[in-house]
Amino acid sequence: MEEKQLIGELNRILTLEHGHLGMYRDFIDHEEKEIRRTFRRFAEIEAEHVEKVKSILYNLGAKPSFVVEGGDIIGSLFGFTINKAASIKDIIKIYSAIEKKSHEGYAAFVSKIEQDADNRNRFLAEIVSSNMLESHLMHLWLEDKLRTM
Repeated sequence: MEEKQLIGELNRILTLEHGHLGMYRDFIDHEEKEIRRTFRRFAEIEAEHVEKVKSILYNLGAKPSFVVEGGDIIGSLFGFTINKAASIKDIIKIYSAIEKKSHEGYAAFVSKIEQDADNRNRFLAEIVSSNMLESHLMHLWLEDKLRTM
C-alpha cells in the first residue's frame, strides 16, 4: 500500500473511531447499571483506539486530518439523538451493527496491509489487529445482550 493511501485509510479509521467514542460517551450516565458500566468501558476502548491510530500517524510523519475530530461530534450527536428517540434495545441493535461493520472494515484493512511486501505495513497490521479484535468482542457483547433482553 502506498504511503498516501495508507495515511488516508488511517485517517478514515481515526474519524470512525472518534464517532464510536462519541456514541458510547453519551451513555456514561445511563440509569441501567450494566449498560452504563459496559458503555463506559467501550468508550475507554474507543479512546485507546483513537490514541493508537493517532500514534501510528505521527510515527509515519503524518498528522490526523482536520476532519477527524468531527467524528466525535457526529458520534455524540448520533448517540444523543438515538438516546432520546429509541429504546435501549434498538440502540444496542444499531451499535451492534456499527461494531460489526467496524470489525469487517478492520479485517479488510489488516488483510490488505499484512499481505504487503513492506515489513513496516505488516508490523502495522499486527498493531491494528487488536482494534479489530476488540471491535469484534464489543459486537459479540452487544449481540449477547440483545439475546437476553
